[in-house]
Amino acid sequence: MSTTDIISVGVALANGEVGKYSVEESNQKYREALNKLTGSENGDFDPKKFRKNKNEIFEIIEEVIDARVEEGIKDELDRFVDVRSVKFGDKLSFLPESDELLHVSEIAGGTNNLSRQRLAPGRPYQVKTGWEGVKIYEELERFLAGYIDWMKLISLIERSYGNKVKEKVFSALNEAYDSVSAPYSYAGTWDIEEFNDIITHLEAATGLSQLVLGTRKAVRKAIPSYVSNEMMNSRNQAGYFDTIDGVSFAILPQRHKVGSTELMYDDDFLLIIPNGEEKIIKLIFEGETIIEDNDGSLNADMSKEYFAGKKFGVGVLTSAKFGVYKLS
Repeated sequence: MSTTDIISVGVALANGEVGKYSVEESNQKYREALNKLTGSENGDFDPKKFRKNKNEIFEIIEEVIDARVEEGIKDELDRFVDVRSVKFGDKLSFLPESDELLHVSEIAGGTNNLSRQRLAPGRPYQVKTGWEGVKIYEELERFLAGYIDWMKLISLIERSYGNKVKEKVFSALNEAYDSVSAPYSYAGTWDIEEFNDIITHLEAATGLSQLVLGTRKAVRKAIPSYVSNEMMNSRNQAGYFDTIDGVSFAILPQRHKVGSTELMYDDDFLLIIPNGEEKIIKLIFEGETIIEDNDGSLNADMSKEYFAGKKFGVGVLTSAKFGVYKLS
């Protein structure tokens, strides 16, 4: 299997597109191809073969991590995060559209004496990107014995970066909350009238229906003014009311922060976003993942070291119209 084929299988697994093979069969083929490159196809690791093919191995891992991280973010946060990829050195400029309506005046027949009105575009802005990296080490004896499970290593790096990106997205959301004021925000216990006030203003400003996102504990606090037996049965199945007064609700999957059991998302807010409107969070991946080792040398403790780096940045579109309900 060529390097391109191995990458294709890895990317297909990331996208859930395994074709004629099952997920288990695709994973096995991917594992076998990597093992062959590392000299461990027969269960015996060959350090010389690994050293000869390591750049090819790193290239495969880099490509697959990129695909898996980006697809994972899109699958989970696509409703409010705009994910873009650019080449190293390239910068994307975002130019928010103005939502300011033009004043329409009555004029007498045969004249056009009106004051001109200049369209007010939003200010262009760029999302600053920066490197985020992890270092992994392995004892020399374990490395020589072929105990490195490359599939698990890929999965570990992928999940680590995915969590780091989500932490940055959550930080951006916190910044976004601070920029929202009345009539698009409210803080207090759940009140259906206050909620409908926010919805009314958002629909008036955007002309769009709204979607409410929150953690499982947050959306469970939202309760309609009237609840039928059928609605209670539906809530018992889903764990929350998925529609309240015609507005759809959805769960924002909770995650642990890296290296702890602290939850990533607060359980006291509801994010209200227009369906079809420009997404409020911009996530930019710049270039590809880079993997390097300590170039054949060993650390003082006789360990091998690997570095994985990825460049990305997160920004908030503060000009977008969205709402926040802070629950107490």
